[in-house]
Amino acid sequence: MSLPRIRTLIFIAIGEPYPPTGGGTLRVWQDINIMMRLGPVALFYVLPSPRPQVIPGIEPQHHYNQVPPQFSAWEGLMQQYWWLYPGRSRRTRLRYSSAAAQELRRAFAEFQPDVVIADFRAYDFLPMLKEYNVPLVMSGSNVEVLIERDFHDAKRLVKGLKYSLFDRIECYLNISRTKQAEATVIHQANQVWTCSNSDNHLLQQIYGPFSNTQMIPNGLKVSNYEKTRLGKCNSPRELGNKGRTILYAGTYIYPPNAWAAELLIEQIYPQLRQIYPDCHLLLLGRNPTQKMLDTAQMDEGITVTGAVDDVLPYFAAASVMVVPLKHGSGTKLKVLEAFASGCPVITTAKGAEGFNVEDGKHFLLREEVDEIVAGICQLWAEPDLGKKLAQSAFELLQAEYSWDAIEQTVRTALQEVFC
Repeated sequence: MSLPRIRTLIFIAIGEPYPPTGGGTLRVWQDINIMMRLGPVALFYVLPSPRPQVIPGIEPQHHYNQVPPQFSAWEGLMQQYWWLYPGRSRRTRLRYSSAAAQELRRAFAEFQPDVVIADFRAYDFLPMLKEYNVPLVMSGSNVEVLIERDFHDAKRLVKGLKYSLFDRIECYLNISRTKQAEATVIHQANQVWTCSNSDNHLLQQIYGPFSNTQMIPNGLKVSNYEKTRLGKCNSPRELGNKGRTILYAGTYIYPPNAWAAELLIEQIYPQLRQIYPDCHLLLLGRNPTQKMLDTAQMDEGITVTGAVDDVLPYFAAASVMVVPLKHGSGTKLKVLEAFASGCPVITTAKGAEGFNVEDGKHFLLREEVDEIVAGICQLWAEPDLGKKLAQSAFELLQAEYSWDAIEQTVRTALQEVFC
């Protein structure tokens, strides 16, 4: 059975649809691009300050909810005092308004989609989405309740905080309400897309058995990284010629990324500097912490980029991607970007979680600081090992995590929806 040409409404709970700037938005960007291969696509998104955008491949008239957000007085109170209202959490309080709901109804009336693919965090719109006799697919890049839990844990570690009673209550409410909302989404959607078998297993453990799941991995458009992988992309001028450069990429407003960056700054990089005085630490991504910025000011061997227009020159500058994560959920697209760029990877089990990878074949698995430092030194001492890992990782990426491979998985999943 071949899949018919379909009209898809992609629902984005919150955030800029384009350009993608982190794991969540990269997942949405993947969904958009793969569905555009199957038929026309419209976008509905909730932003704190919506504005007109040009999104490649999407007709301007098929962008919805670009007007300034309007909240009633009651909705304003619900945002400010979210903990008093059942079902509300810190992460969902800005995602729903009656004005946004009205705009979503307009999207349905004008575009008339055959299927809706919604971000997992579209909790508050679920009753409305179910009113329409249209298959609903919930696509997630994480297990949301684990993200909420790890957010609080990593935040406490990064800031060295002792939780007050109010902090503990807030943490409890956020986690319990996220869990309740995620369970509702899972059991009411026609199909649930998880990014890995491990995430699917975790969801089944937390919420009980359900059969409406499909594993749609996170992936990349591999051709976008070809120049970097082939050594035809120039490194940023400000980095100069730095052969021993450790790269970490992330959005640092997310505490697990901030925690990993501080581990690199405080423990991994200092040990390497004793062995290789010319080594360099490159921290790429938006919203760096003040501690990261202050350290970079004092040490010329550390570069903190902040937001950049193009990440590829920074991947070109790296001799190794190090991902020392201990917290978080979902698969880490930074790892795939390194695979696509020809950059060898050292990571913890958490960083490799969800990928069909083998230690010593596609990457080096290292958990403790001393092990990570030794692994970096090994790659710098044995360049052929790094090339071997990078080549095997690239072949795996093409076979399982390229958009071309994922498109076939999406087609198979959607055939079940339309049966």
